[in-house]
Amino acid sequence: MLSANDDLLDPQLIRDPYPYYEELRAHRPVHYNERWRGWIVARYDDVFKGLHDERMLADTVTPYFQTRMSKEEREEFALTYEVLNSWSVFVDPPKHTKLRRIFGRAFTPKAVQTMRAIVEQFVDEFLSAWEGKGEVDMINDFGYLMPANVIATLIGAPRADLDRFHRWSHELNELLHGGVGTPSRMERAQTSIIEFKAYLQGLYDDRIGMPREDMMSWLMEVQQSDPEMTRDDVLYSCMLILNAGHETTQILIGNTVASLLAAPSELERLRREPHLVKSAIEECLRFNGPMKGTMRAIAEDMVIGDVPVKKGDRVMLLMASANRDPEKFPDPKRLDISRNPNPHLAFGHGIHFCLGAPLARMELEIALRELVARFRHIELAGEFHYENRILSRSIAAPMRVHVA
Repeated sequence: MLSANDDLLDPQLIRDPYPYYEELRAHRPVHYNERWRGWIVARYDDVFKGLHDERMLADTVTPYFQTRMSKEEREEFALTYEVLNSWSVFVDPPKHTKLRRIFGRAFTPKAVQTMRAIVEQFVDEFLSAWEGKGEVDMINDFGYLMPANVIATLIGAPRADLDRFHRWSHELNELLHGGVGTPSRMERAQTSIIEFKAYLQGLYDDRIGMPREDMMSWLMEVQQSDPEMTRDDVLYSCMLILNAGHETTQILIGNTVASLLAAPSELERLRREPHLVKSAIEECLRFNGPMKGTMRAIAEDMVIGDVPVKKGDRVMLLMASANRDPEKFPDPKRLDISRNPNPHLAFGHGIHFCLGAPLARMELEIALRELVARFRHIELAGEFHYENRILSRSIAAPMRVHVA
């Protein structure tokens, strides 16, 4: 048995958390982490049930504001609460049902058809720029640029503004994903929200009376026929799409390439059998997905596994551990791009399943097909490291690779 180390930001656990997850599953599958001040759930069956259990609330924002902030702080950060409480990932039914409906309208068949052409355009543009370079940064030279340009184009934001909303998203995710090393994370996140909202308001105003073929205009069209939908619903939905739609996909690209480079036989297999690209993506999601876990708040006294937990307790459902549970996945430490079935939980499950998953999968499928087709030689050109975050598993730039 490994020695217990419950510091979720310990450098070793950031670098390689999987031995810790293995120890949890074997000896402490539902465990109270004193440092994090909450329960950690590690086995597949318990995580899966938790994602579907209506007693485990997705709204962890309200308890934080109500119990861990002073009255003055709640007033100061009221806008941050307003925005986060309008994102479907942080609310529960019936509000979740309404917000999910609004957000889902951004992914109509019309939108999806537009998305594929846009993704193909940007994958070609950025991979073509690699020709003859020899060495590139997988994160800055592609992982960030491609999905950021895709989502900006879909929303209707000028490409020239990419760095602005990338900065805003980074500050938000430092708060939401439990990042460290950023002083005054709450203040910086709220400043970003204020700037982000003002920016989106400008896009909104430009489209009043002059709609365009973009997601902002499509949502405004829905707003005109839905009396329950407000201007802020449109703005905050676009904020969520911009935030999640590029950084999460950036993480997914980096982690997928890193996993394949660490298993060169599987990478070569993908070259020989490109029809396996979709199952390769699912396996990389299982093996080293973008999110370690998701947080829930306990609505009433209950039992998880055989462990009693109390109303008000917070819980981390550790999807990354569930995805390596040997009770569910044979030989879980091995990357197998043809693994089938592969019921991983990388995008969550149940009513909070990631609505942007089809777009992320499409982007990675097109990118991975082109990457292995254009470059016969891809290998790491140096070490890389992961961001110091509790909830997400994100490779920090640069991630240097040789390509030829």
